[in-house]
Amino acid sequence: MSEQSNFPTISRQVTELVLAGSSVHAEEAINDTAEQFGDLAVVAVLDTLEPQVASMHLTAFDGGKLSLATLLISPKAWAESLAFFAATWNDDMIGDEPEVLTESLFAHIHGIIFSGDDPVRRSQLIHEALATDWGTTAFAVMFSTATGEIIELAHDIHTRGAHSSGQTTSDHDVIPLALEIARADIDAWERVLFEIFPDWVPGENQLRARSEEGDDDEHHHEFALARTTHDLLLRLRKQVPGKSLATPKKGARPSLGEDIFA
Repeated sequence: MSEQSNFPTISRQVTELVLAGSSVHAEEAINDTAEQFGDLAVVAVLDTLEPQVASMHLTAFDGGKLSLATLLISPKAWAESLAFFAATWNDDMIGDEPEVLTESLFAHIHGIIFSGDDPVRRSQLIHEALATDWGTTAFAVMFSTATGEIIELAHDIHTRGAHSSGQTTSDHDVIPLALEIARADIDAWERVLFEIFPDWVPGENQLRARSEEGDDDEHHHEFALARTTHDLLLRLRKQVPGKSLATPKKGARPSLGEDIFA
């Protein structure tokens, strides 16, 4: 019997364990698969998991390096699983605990992307995640916690280029991740910016964080105001697929062009 003939059985076993709330035992099954058949077998098994099951398993480890699945899940499978990250959220949680939810999201995404030292895999993870609407919104959620710093970084990237940028006045945790995106996939970086600033018209208005003084309406023609973290969390929750997952086509988001900060 070929090795591949065992994979459906292993996949069902992992699925049953995850759905039973036993992610530790599911991880043990994944480790046993690696020892018996090799890492490529684990990749094949993970690719056969339903994305909601993969999401449940990965989030049980908060994207930590303790999970072999974190290290080996294919970029496409991870991107599909990311659609279900917000499946357990409700309006009360989003309203009462936005910081907790955002921190959990950051721990997961950061843990996956920086789980290894392979720059090619890292770029592939970013590309696949940000080729989806929910992935774009998920990254926007994290960056909305540091809107001022993201604006500063966006200006620096536009002026100097992504590979020469990185100097900001903040050491916020999201900055290295934002830079990684811009350096790996500039189109993905642009999509995240437009998700945070939906009213931005490059060359006609400027990016601006929302004012704590509440005077945003006085400048709504001059500036493209950032969505709030709360609003983005709600958008991410609404993007959770109902029954089956069908990756939507990328929206026709505008290009940054040449004079975005003119």
